[in-house]
Amino acid sequence: MTLRGIEFKRLIVYRFAGLLNDITVKHPLEESKIYYRTVTSSNLDDILSTREKGVHEEFVKFFSEGEQGYYVYYENRVVCCGWVFLNSGSSAVRKKYMLVPPGYAWLHNFWTHPDLRGHGLYSSLLTHICREMISTERVKHPNRIIIDTAQDNIPSNKAIIKANFERIGGIVALRIHRKWLVLKETYGKKIYG
Repeated sequence: MTLRGIEFKRLIVYRFAGLLNDITVKHPLEESKIYYRTVTSSNLDDILSTREKGVHEEFVKFFSEGEQGYYVYYENRVVCCGWVFLNSGSSAVRKKYMLVPPGYAWLHNFWTHPDLRGHGLYSSLLTHICREMISTERVKHPNRIIIDTAQDNIPSNKAIIKANFERIGGIVALRIHRKWLVLKETYGKKIYG
């Protein structure tokens, strides 16, 4: 629900359960025309080929704050993307409504082009990111990768589960202009014990 300057969210929080085999995309997409790239200063603007300027401005902010972005290209345009905030500090950090523990990675702001939804791009990108984070030891254990999505976004929830994430709780949050107020969190018990 969104009113001018006010947004209410019910979110489901997941954590990664471990690597699976690669997830292949579905027909009519051709696997050979799909490639993944980390976001760099030289390709940051590529999102403008498929998204509006406001999204680009948000991505510039994430990039300037040291977050890692990922683009999926199909036929040389960005068709899927997402961002990772890695908390390398010694205490938990609140990013928007999510409290990210030290040593954890929070995957956020994912998007798939509307014409290509339902073809496995989102799950495939999640698997790619998790595989990279584990192989480069950016996270010490696979279950330190967390993600959230709206409770009523059924396709997103299914894609996250397909990429081998398990539900660990939820968040109820209210945004008033640019400030988030967390009304309820139930995922912390699974993280903190």
